[in-house]
Amino acid sequence: MIAPSAADQPPSIAPVPVEDVTIEDTWHVAGMAGTGNSTVVADGVTVPAHRTLNMGSVLTGAYATRHEGEPRNAVAVASMLALTVVAPMPGMARAALDLTLATAARKPMSLTVYERLADSPSVQLAVADAASLIDTAQLHAYRAADDLAHAAAEARQLTVAERARIRMDTAVAATRSREAVDRPVSVSGASTFALTNPLQRIWRDLGTASRHGVVNPDLGREIYGRSLLGITEQPTFII
Repeated sequence: MIAPSAADQPPSIAPVPVEDVTIEDTWHVAGMAGTGNSTVVADGVTVPAHRTLNMGSVLTGAYATRHEGEPRNAVAVASMLALTVVAPMPGMARAALDLTLATAARKPMSLTVYERLADSPSVQLAVADAASLIDTAQLHAYRAADDLAHAAAEARQLTVAERARIRMDTAVAATRSREAVDRPVSVSGASTFALTNPLQRIWRDLGTASRHGVVNPDLGREIYGRSLLGITEQPTFII
């Protein structure tokens, strides 16, 4: 569980026995419905001080107990969290493109002379844009993963500048993935939004996932820009 704190301070985290909490069914959303992120309520639960950890310290890789021989434990959790949130997104975008390519080879374009979507120059441009956007998302995500892997191999913590760039890379990956799906959705037309069409589910899920707080594009830009300018104060402790 996460304990509340002052607005400008990281909260504390602590393990709590599952029998001491209840779950409120609050997860009624347009996208990512399958994740089941309902609200966990710990009402009147007492947690001993020795069970608590400062979340800000944990997110930078400074744990209460060091485990020698486990270099990945030195890597900042915040950076790993951002990357794990964004990791499925280029794959979702790729799936949307694959579905569209299959549809374009057989489906006519409504109200036009084109017997196949694939024959339309506008569709050709759209799928090219989508593929390139996916490539961009993957390249940024892979660079972030490389930064984490190298730090783990060297058993060192990432610098603030490295963590800021990872936030930017993951933000770019999320945004480009979302933009990549917008192209296929427009190519396929209104039929995309039939509930039986998997493309609309990808569109909804990616539209939701890419707006998660740890991959917030504008915040990622702000964090990275401050780092590049040498400004030490940041608007969030999740870096």
